[in-house]
Amino acid sequence: MVELKSNDQAKKLGAIATFLNIPVTLSPHKKSLNSSKGVIRSRDLQCSSEEEMVEELSGVTHSRRIKVRRGEDKIQTDTVVLTFDSPKPPSRIRAGYLTLDVRPYVPLLMRCHKCQRYGHGKDRCKKPAAVCVRCGKGGHVERDCSADPLCVNCRGNHAASSKTCSKFLEEQAVLR
Repeated sequence: MVELKSNDQAKKLGAIATFLNIPVTLSPHKKSLNSSKGVIRSRDLQCSSEEEMVEELSGVTHSRRIKVRRGEDKIQTDTVVLTFDSPKPPSRIRAGYLTLDVRPYVPLLMRCHKCQRYGHGKDRCKKPAAVCVRCGKGGHVERDCSADPLCVNCRGNHAASSKTCSKFLEEQAVLR
């Protein structure tokens, strides 16, 4: 494995087909090592599409606008998660006449929708039966539940999906 400092070096090395009569192949390392994510926030970019941001912002390979749910509707916010083509996101980015601070991206903690525990998804869950997100008991789903809320993670009087759960806040702090 060879680490390169620039795209120009990669292009020059890519032109070499063999080295000491050994075939050479060139491929980027796993994407996670060559990219990073950051978060920007600006009302001035609300009219810009995700595609426009990728085209116009330097070093950005992907953008995803954060949406919030209001009842049945999903509403776009002024917050955008950007993927950069570098191992570390910049501290600031220029968007036209704007200079925007880039904050570190911290993903939300994964919660299993089968057992309601943190750290894995329902596809990797080892529990045999699903658990209600509201009361923590099996045999029914949340929409059919009339029991008092009881969190399976902290035993608090809220649903397992609560963002105020002490266990959620503790686990989320680890990701930061």
